[in-house]
Amino acid sequence: MSVRRLRAFSLAEAMVGMFLLSLILGVVAEAIHWAVRSHRSGEAKRQALVMAREGLNRIASEMATSIGMGLLPNGGEARSGVVYPDYSPTLSQPFAGSLYKREHVLQTLPGGTNVNVDRAYNRLVFSSPGKRSGTFSDSLSDYVFVEYLVPPRPDNADLPQNKLYRRTFRVLADPLATNIPGLGLAGAYEILNPAFFALDPADPLGNPNMVDAALTADQRLQRGLVLELPKPLDQIQFSVEHTAATAQRTNPLPNDPAYHPALFTISVSVMIDSQGNNKFYGSQVLSQQVTIKSGY
Repeated sequence: MSVRRLRAFSLAEAMVGMFLLSLILGVVAEAIHWAVRSHRSGEAKRQALVMAREGLNRIASEMATSIGMGLLPNGGEARSGVVYPDYSPTLSQPFAGSLYKREHVLQTLPGGTNVNVDRAYNRLVFSSPGKRSGTFSDSLSDYVFVEYLVPPRPDNADLPQNKLYRRTFRVLADPLATNIPGLGLAGAYEILNPAFFALDPADPLGNPNMVDAALTADQRLQRGLVLELPKPLDQIQFSVEHTAATAQRTNPLPNDPAYHPALFTISVSVMIDSQGNNKFYGSQVLSQQVTIKSGY
């Protein structure tokens, strides 16, 4: 009886087989990696969209119900209700900085028309009635300043935190006062008093001028934190622009078209699922226009 001898693989054949196997496994692993990455990116984009819409809707809906404060103690007016970043070519730069930039720029519209635009980043202050009233001459103490802001990171003032806050400040504690603490006069314009809206990045809701200053830290956080992104290095930012308007002018022109109504554009940017090094799996930018009617 003859014995059939089995032929073994040579070393070269085994090495070629191992190489082909590793190549196939590498291709499969890479395909799985990109599939997982694509799924993660899609989920992050959807989550960013939801959060961007939430932040935008919150700012826009409240801004749309704001109201001008009428006559200011020094005779001026804030008819649009927004004291930052209303258009003015000669103002100083309150809250200026990399994160809180205020720009006065010339913008070219699609039709070729050039318009002046005032744009503010990551801080917005407007006046809102503390209680509704149809009477123009009501005391200014019935109004509050509402501020939306994204604080800078404590370790890097040029980068935003992953939180959007809402703060409120009383316009006047004394109805007979002649000055509004939150506003200052610069030439013919009312501008923000940055010291009044002082911000500690480590404790954004700790300002003693806030309406909620007497509440506990937990209560202030419950009322003031609008949106928090999942990771500490995630970023939310926003901008508000006012086009060709002069809503801060103390001697307004009769029937100034900029006042009837005042049109603002709000944009919110959300970048989430941080990978570090300023890289993110998902991002969204949403914009919405808001019309603010005069308080008259």
